[in-house]
Parts: sequence; structure tokens; C-alpha cells
Amino acid sequence: MAVSTRVKEVNTGSAASSTALVSSKKFDFGSPDIQKRFRKITMLYKASSDVTVTVFLDGNAFASADATITFPSNSAITSVSKAFSSVGKIGYFNISCAASNLQIESIDIDYDLLGSNP
Repeated sequence: MAVSTRVKEVNTGSAASSTALVSSKKFDFGSPDIQKRFRKITMLYKASSDVTVTVFLDGNAFASADATITFPSNSAITSVSKAFSSVGKIGYFNISCAASNLQIESIDIDYDLLGSNP
């Protein structure tokens, strides 16, 4: 059964920031013990301002970014691919945008398996 979730309001408290921040769960891509070379991220989205995806790999969760990828604003749902090169086993992805109309339909991560590390 598919579950659909929609964020209706963001930053309505006392925080001064108007930027929405969405943090992904931990992704091990079905093989947590095997290193991967991440090659590309493709996002199907729309937003009236740039969308930033910050990549954190392995135990580096939210300490310092392994990659920061900026997607341009789009007034209609558009698929955009950006290349990046990072190596790790497990990934976390932070997506941030100042636009009030941010809509993300899908995100695809392309990677190659590098081998097992016991």
C-alpha cells in the first residue's frame, strides 16, 4: 500500500528562517557493507527558487557535506540531472529551498558498486 505525505506548512514557529529543510532517512541501497561510487542525482521537481541537495555519506551524517548540488528554479515540474562524485556505503540527503511552492515528485540516485569491505 502506497503512503502519500504532504507538508502543508513549514517554518510557522518563531524561527527566523523561511527555508524548508527535508532530511531523508538513512539509505544503504540494499547493500550496507559495499562501497558505492555515487555518480548522478536526478530530481523531478518544481520550485520558484534554487533547490540545494546536500549529501552526507557513511558516519558523516550532518557533520560536513560530501557534496552539495544546486538545482535551478523551475516554474513547472521538470526533471534535472546533476553529476557528482562521492564514495561511501550509506547516504543521507538534505533538501533545502526558500520557495513556498517546492514540489518534489521523485529523486533518483545513480551509483556503481565498488566491492565489499568487511
